[in-house]
Amino acid sequence: MRFSNTGDLLMTHSTLFRRLVLILQAARRDHLKANHLPDPIPASQAGWSRRRFIKTSAAAGFAGAVSSSLAPPAWAKDRGDARVAIIGAGIAGLNAAYRLKKAGVAATVFEAHSRVGGRMLSASLDDGLTIDLGAELINTNHPDMLGLAKDFGIKLFDKRQDAARLPYPKEVYFFNGERFSEAQLADDLRAIAAQIHEDAGLLDQDWETHAPLFDQWSVSDYLHRHADKIGAPYVRSLLGNMLRTEFGAETSQASALQLIDILPVVDGQAVDLLSYSDEVYAVVGGSARITDALARALPGQIHLRKALRALKLRNDEYHLTFSDGSRVEADIVIIATPFPALRNVELDAPLPALFRRFVAEANPGANEKLIAGFKQRFWHSPAGFSLAAWTDFGYSEVWDETQRQPHRRGGALNFFLGGDQARQLNNTGNIKPLAKQFITDLDKFIPGAKASASGGLAKSAWGNNPYAGGGYANFAPGQLSTFAEFFWVEGDGSATQQVAFDKLIFAGEHLSDANYGFMEGGAQTGRLAAALALDILQNHRE
Repeated sequence: MRFSNTGDLLMTHSTLFRRLVLILQAARRDHLKANHLPDPIPASQAGWSRRRFIKTSAAAGFAGAVSSSLAPPAWAKDRGDARVAIIGAGIAGLNAAYRLKKAGVAATVFEAHSRVGGRMLSASLDDGLTIDLGAELINTNHPDMLGLAKDFGIKLFDKRQDAARLPYPKEVYFFNGERFSEAQLADDLRAIAAQIHEDAGLLDQDWETHAPLFDQWSVSDYLHRHADKIGAPYVRSLLGNMLRTEFGAETSQASALQLIDILPVVDGQAVDLLSYSDEVYAVVGGSARITDALARALPGQIHLRKALRALKLRNDEYHLTFSDGSRVEADIVIIATPFPALRNVELDAPLPALFRRFVAEANPGANEKLIAGFKQRFWHSPAGFSLAAWTDFGYSEVWDETQRQPHRRGGALNFFLGGDQARQLNNTGNIKPLAKQFITDLDKFIPGAKASASGGLAKSAWGNNPYAGGGYANFAPGQLSTFAEFFWVEGDGSATQQVAFDKLIFAGEHLSDANYGFMEGGAQTGRLAAALALDILQNHRE
């Protein structure tokens, strides 16, 4: 099965990535204790974070001038008469339209494919098992997504609470034909965790000197430089798999700053994950219920099968041409699609050369799912897990895709692939042999996998979709510092940095400083884009 669509969001990050962060933190605390060093500083005193990275990089001049330019044009319209066009019916575009409608502005949304939702795509497997082929998890610190679920009365399933009731390991680790315990992992990660902690301290001490240097390195460069601190061979494999799941990239394709950023500060013995996720919630019935609800709240405003082909600014209005030959004019345009969707669009409007370069060069990471159905949840056993497992079996990890349906006997596992693994899956026509191999390898450690397999299979193919181009945001070496000015930065509920050029506004998870790579980033930037559009309308009326 292949599913493809456009819009603007993203696959899910892994629940196991968060667990590895906790292990790294434990290793760091042990290192500090062994060396009679004080506990790390509390989160409230921490000197840097993803948000500070973006704000500091832009202010330090790494990327040039301010990205938004809102010189008043020679027009003024009432909100009800304003022509606002939104390109992309993913979570960013739909939330922008929803916010505008609540303020009295009826925007028109254009979507390239035959459904709404973007990379929020839910489906069924094996007689009603809910699966998500795309975005899946919501954090407790994701106010926009939590707010939308509340607005529409959509129930969320607490994965953490469910896992706590099961008497099985939460996560397991299979590498080099062996099973590793979490305690052993913490011990083997201690040295590299200490190095990451030391480098985070350098950023605190002298941001302007060290941030661009770390950003120029790939994760591969960083790990090679500190190879003496990676004693056990499986640790390098584990870190590589971590990068594949979290950023959809091989270690040579991701900025070392992203690796350093995975080790948040702790307050004594308490963990503060900062920008990283607890990923507690999954949507009952699938994530697409949220985008479907948004679409129902916008009757008559969404036009499907409308791929943008050209945007031209003429006489202070935007002329849009679509793949079916239709044309519309707009006073304000919000583009809420991933960058790959824009590369075949003629953008004839004043845009900074550096932003055009950002569009051309920044690619989503490669992440895909291969989901297999099972007649019973064999992984619920002392040899198995309640949440997920890391492996070197040709996929980076596997997790319980059907945890939100705990009363079903059957279930499904999501074999999650990233980087080259995902690209290989997209080049595979018949997925049955690959799925069989994955299940056979898992059966060696958790008996019952082969016997329980139902034969039901589903897969994503985001990398083969020209309007998505991959999973979710990843930044290659040098890109975070080079393009730092082109991210939405929010403080106290309003944007302190925008991504807009006159009345042309850009949104999407890839443009969120604090939430790139998450559904929250799309919802957040959609809300901020709508607020900016309303400000433009208000300013032009005064």
